[in-house]
Amino acid sequence: MGSSADVLKRGAWMAIVAVAALVAGCSSDSSQPNGPGDANPESDGRLYVTSGFTDEVLRMDPSDGAIVSRIPTERRRDEVDEPHAVAISPDGRHWYATVAHGEPTLWKYEMLGDRLVGRATLPTAGAARIGITPDGARAFVPDYDRSQPGVPSRVSVVDLADLSVVATPVVCGGPHHAEVDPAGDLVAVACSLSDEIVLLDARTLEERDRFAAGPEAGPPGQPALKPLNLAWSPDGDVIWVGLHLAGTVRAFRPNGEIIGTVTVGSRPAQIALTPDGGTLVTANRGDASLSMVDTNSLVETSRISLGAEHPHGIALDEQGLRAFVSCEGTPQTSGRAVAVDLVNRSI
Repeated sequence: MGSSADVLKRGAWMAIVAVAALVAGCSSDSSQPNGPGDANPESDGRLYVTSGFTDEVLRMDPSDGAIVSRIPTERRRDEVDEPHAVAISPDGRHWYATVAHGEPTLWKYEMLGDRLVGRATLPTAGAARIGITPDGARAFVPDYDRSQPGVPSRVSVVDLADLSVVATPVVCGGPHHAEVDPAGDLVAVACSLSDEIVLLDARTLEERDRFAAGPEAGPPGQPALKPLNLAWSPDGDVIWVGLHLAGTVRAFRPNGEIIGTVTVGSRPAQIALTPDGGTLVTANRGDASLSMVDTNSLVETSRISLGAEHPHGIALDEQGLRAFVSCEGTPQTSGRAVAVDLVNRSI
């Protein structure tokens, strides 16, 4: 079974990644198919998008949506291992990808030539998104294990110099995203199956705080909100959390105080802040849209239809002028990566 690509010109661009079939993977709803997953643009014109079914990471040209190269992550010939997330090192010299199934691993590549440097085998049941410290020394990879909803899972802490796993602290149920604050002091973990946010000390790995994602939070294993992903404000004073089941994003102080809540599109998945922290964007799986939120007024200022089903990943360019959204598609439609002009609010 192969794959192909085409490019449609519509204002900016929409790249169609046509895969032969789509299977259930590590998404917010296990009943949904999995196509392209995480997305990450680089300053030299690179966009990396994971393609879960084809076991590869696509390197794309963000100017026109062309696929420049396909980087395989397949380790089991007859099985789907599913690359889930990508992340760029702070110095831009390396990029990383997680493979979620089979033997969960963190893959390290050189930016120059996309050469594989090595892999870290993670002692967990799965691997989700990648949080990297500002100095590029460590990565935090949550074990998004949904097989035991009421049982706390771990976060793998990886030394990125030698790819050794230095610790696996137990945090909460279904951790999906661990993000380091701008100062490199705290790691915020979104706990999707226990409706919590956990804060770890980025250096000692001790738990610094734990608070509910809101008064509506359900008991462990029965989430009512399902916090999947989060983002720190540039000054580190606010943690934005996407609440998948509620269709909202919520702003917290690091002490758990709720600043405010904003209704966005249905079932928000990944979220991202513009570099100035003034706008939050969300990829909304439920209604195939992108929401733009003014972080000062706490108002959704725009909701843009993406024209592609099951948006999942989202990344912004360095200026915060364009968003790149990876959409998983359906068994009948191809996965897509959609570019959105945030200034003109159009595709």
